[in-house]
Amino acid sequence: MNANAVLYERRGHVALLTLNEPDRRNALSRAIVRGLSNGLDKALSDGTRAVVIAAAGSAFCAGANIDDLRDGWMDGPDAQDDPAVLFRRIAEFGRPVIAAVQGVAVGGGMELSLACDLVIAAETAWFALPELGHGVIPNTGIALLSRVIGIRRAYELVLTRRRVPAQEALPLGLVNRVVPVEAVVNEALALAGEIVQAVPPGALRAAKRHLHAHASIDWERVMRSPLDVPKAEWQEGLAAFTEKRAADYTRFWSAADETVGERPLQPTLEAWR
Repeated sequence: MNANAVLYERRGHVALLTLNEPDRRNALSRAIVRGLSNGLDKALSDGTRAVVIAAAGSAFCAGANIDDLRDGWMDGPDAQDDPAVLFRRIAEFGRPVIAAVQGVAVGGGMELSLACDLVIAAETAWFALPELGHGVIPNTGIALLSRVIGIRRAYELVLTRRRVPAQEALPLGLVNRVVPVEAVVNEALALAGEIVQAVPPGALRAAKRHLHAHASIDWERVMRSPLDVPKAEWQEGLAAFTEKRAADYTRFWSAADETVGERPLQPTLEAWR
């Protein structure tokens, strides 16, 4: 495990956390999950007032680490390694958290940006949730996306898995500002400093807490939801990704067609919960 998967630096009143596995395009790994959580701990112990999450290299975060997905994440990870636990902590963190997205933010990378309070994106950045094509689901993305952009657009991005460039992400509400790539980190740091310079911590914490309360995210469901995906489907999807081939889900659709007649024509609401 890379002990330096996330770098910590203090910039005035702001803690800067930098994903530091550029050779793996900062794919969300156990090391990065733990590094970000440790960075949040240090930000609190240092008395910083805000956090900026940035990344080294050309990619912000190119999805989940496939090795970690296949090695326990889909079967229920330990809390200290669970990305959903980290995303919940970021969303509920008592200080403002701003993502500085300089490049691709795919899958877990897009979910990371959704968990942050604000997002500054470079002109070169783009976002996507490709998980369904790999036989898995963006569990945190499903929970957070609709409250950011609305349910219809959330359905579209989850089901089509298409890329959303920064210029489109801005009017959709996925990002707050779009700036040149060389300015993205400084813009995020400046925004963080501007926010915390003129507001007291208690009021800021209360505002964040109540904004999230009104949004009402069922985090327990978020953490359980990967278990709803049939194991054989995600094993095929991840194997295809690793082997650089198209996934073949034909047999799963055939099996699903065979069971349609066994389902009630008018399922109760409880059946969909």
